[in-house]
Amino acid sequence: MILPNAKAWVGSNRDQLVTSGAVHIPKRILVNPADTPVRACQPISQRITRVTRIIKAEVARTEAMEEAQPIRFVPTREFLDRIMPVDSEELDQIYHAVMRHKDQLYAHERWQTFPQAKGQYEELDVYPAFVKTANAIANEARVVSGERADQVREATWVDYHSRALHHLKKDATEDRPHCALAMAAVDPLEASSETSDKSRWLQFVTAVEAKRDYDQDDKELISRLLTYLRLIMGKQRDRRFAFGLFLSTVQVSVWLQDRSGVLGMDVPINIHENPKDFIQAIAAFAILPAHRLGFDPTMKLTREPLPPIHTYRLTSQGPDRFTLEQYKMTNDVTQWVITTEQGTFITARVLNAPRTDAASGSGCIVWAAIQYEDRAVDPDKRKVFVIKQLWKSDRQVDEGATYEHIKSVSAACNHPDAQCVGKLEFYEIVKIGGELDNTDGLIRRGLEPVQLRMDERRQSRKRARSAKPEMGEWFHIEVTNVNGIEVVSHFVAGRQEATGALKRTRVRIVLGVFGCSVKFFSSVQELISILSQCVRGHRFAYKHGVVHRDISPANLLIALTGDDITPSSRSDPYDVRGCLIDFDHAKRTRTVEERKVAFDADEARRLTKMSVYHTCSEDWEERVTDEVVHRAVHLVKRRYPNESSPSKITQLATQSVAERTGEVRSGTPPYISVKILNGPDEVFIHWNGISFPPSNSPHDAIHNMESFFWVLLFLCITRAGPGGERRKDLICKLNEIPVEQKMQVAPLHDLVYRLFDGDMADIASYKKGLFKQPQNFEEQILCHIHPYFDVLKPTLRRWWNLLVLAYAFEGYEYHNIHTFVLELLEQAAVELAVVFDARRSSSRD
Repeated sequence: MILPNAKAWVGSNRDQLVTSGAVHIPKRILVNPADTPVRACQPISQRITRVTRIIKAEVARTEAMEEAQPIRFVPTREFLDRIMPVDSEELDQIYHAVMRHKDQLYAHERWQTFPQAKGQYEELDVYPAFVKTANAIANEARVVSGERADQVREATWVDYHSRALHHLKKDATEDRPHCALAMAAVDPLEASSETSDKSRWLQFVTAVEAKRDYDQDDKELISRLLTYLRLIMGKQRDRRFAFGLFLSTVQVSVWLQDRSGVLGMDVPINIHENPKDFIQAIAAFAILPAHRLGFDPTMKLTREPLPPIHTYRLTSQGPDRFTLEQYKMTNDVTQWVITTEQGTFITARVLNAPRTDAASGSGCIVWAAIQYEDRAVDPDKRKVFVIKQLWKSDRQVDEGATYEHIKSVSAACNHPDAQCVGKLEFYEIVKIGGELDNTDGLIRRGLEPVQLRMDERRQSRKRARSAKPEMGEWFHIEVTNVNGIEVVSHFVAGRQEATGALKRTRVRIVLGVFGCSVKFFSSVQELISILSQCVRGHRFAYKHGVVHRDISPANLLIALTGDDITPSSRSDPYDVRGCLIDFDHAKRTRTVEERKVAFDADEARRLTKMSVYHTCSEDWEERVTDEVVHRAVHLVKRRYPNESSPSKITQLATQSVAERTGEVRSGTPPYISVKILNGPDEVFIHWNGISFPPSNSPHDAIHNMESFFWVLLFLCITRAGPGGERRKDLICKLNEIPVEQKMQVAPLHDLVYRLFDGDMADIASYKKGLFKQPQNFEEQILCHIHPYFDVLKPTLRRWWNLLVLAYAFEGYEYHNIHTFVLELLEQAAVELAVVFDARRSSSRD
């Protein structure tokens, strides 16, 4: 079987992916399917200077702050008791043990290792003091609580700042914490630059950022801390959330980063005045179950032939010793054993990875996997699954429920087009210890944000020095002051509903369909066949009340229908079919039967368009050549036999136009419909010299069929042939080629940027202009099709004209768009067969 590519293909050649971990992948001969996104502009220099490193690090910290907004603050006491709970009796025992510690850690109402701040101090004065105290508290906590199997086996607070690591490479975007709680610690001075850096990120449990002096900008430090937490969650695939500590000589504050954003204590803990609270926070990291520290107990690291192991149970020595080899070459091929309610699976590799620099959001990740008990079965006989895991928000479409609906109607009607939709094996909401794994309940324990007082908000804008400078470190309020006092109002009661964090629940969708992206087509014939079958899958879902709303190459799958797909020659047919997947942005809509009830509204829309056409043209009846439009014209006359005023016809017809909608519109930007990108009220459609005004309608099948069109056009412009090989014209650097060649390829680079690689606003504007002057499609677009796809120019031309006509009149073509698209794809298949038969005959002669 072939490893699928639901979102992105890792590697430069599918022939190299014959075996991937536990999953054997028979070859499918394809030509260099490199899939790096095409870029219109190349940088003048690839050198990364110190200045660019600083800039990129600052950008990363800025993005961390933007992603975290709004930061939610909860009462410190509730944060400790509900998120970091320690049994009261155990806490008392730990407290007394620490107070009696042989090193006299706490005396004279101060932690003796910490310097007495007098306005200025160095990081070097803070980290060693904290590490010594925290490790002592952690050791006492473990003695009192005892070791349990669900705890982090080895966790030590480490001071990286005091030990120079000059040999480490400095990555521009990855600031490294100078202090952290690390599991199975490997001495960074004993490792190479590459392995030390990687091992540290894989071993971090909690990051620490210290305030170095009273006058330091707290916002900058918090942005650094949040950047660390994002990277921890990105590097460690089994992390659900991460804690961070913000530290000074007198205070500590705990922050929590999860998929819903950032949660913090409303008032920092004064470690000297409230030593017991400080002890509770540190003790919690030592004795809480691993899942309370953000780890996923349903995932284990594969280490054949040894049994799989939780990463938090790895040690620094012995048979369970931490080694980078267990994590493979990259995070994408690291294998995991995942336990679900329906069985245990072992992953082969990542098909779609979440952004490593994004901690909030769905965190969607997709694996290819097999059942764990099948790992010793003949590779060609075991079934390959696709596991999709994400944190679904309460406002998001329930993709699992959508798949279940399609599965149920498929079983009931047994329609052949049902095979062109992803087959659901099962869907589950992940549970840990019997509780649903969600940010609102299991992670944040239902804590509600506090309302900040006005005097605190004023204080955040300008602080006055006090007699005791260290007591003025109210950094929590200052960090929210990004755009002035208005940001603080995010936490004021009464605005919580509008700015509150989304509640997210972790779900898993397991599919029994396996293949690769349509980008890796093996021939033009296969490309058209796959698109046709995906359109059929879309039609099947649409007829049963589901609109996909995210058509892109990644979601159009070349799915396998047999076990043996190794052809004896390049011309042999492959046992594949097109399959539509990823319904995470889909919406439920009317079924075919329900649409019949709304026929009057659809008919009224047609009347509206035709009456506009009637108004604008005196010889309109003679100029209309399309048979469908003729029928609509006669429908106007039959409905209003006594009405001769075109303006009156318009008024009557518009009374029944379908209602406007405020739905959230979605899609992958390069392939989104022009009306979804711009908003339907902004797009004027021109046809035969007549301008048709904008109209508003919900995201419907017509918009998805337009997305199919952009997918095909994308491949025809950016690819040079089968297998995903990109055009050489698009991988060259414009500043490194002769002027004559640059003049030839620059327009192509510009077009690719405007249609697919530019900002969303640029893409939207260019597409809107195309529909305003659709005659430019031939001159501006088709002339840039790669010669390999010249045979598809008639198909692209017909498809473009179909879209313009459908949007202009919103008539029969609009509401039966699947029929017309399938007809033109079938016509393309016939034309291709004729062309290639002629070529074969010519070659034989």
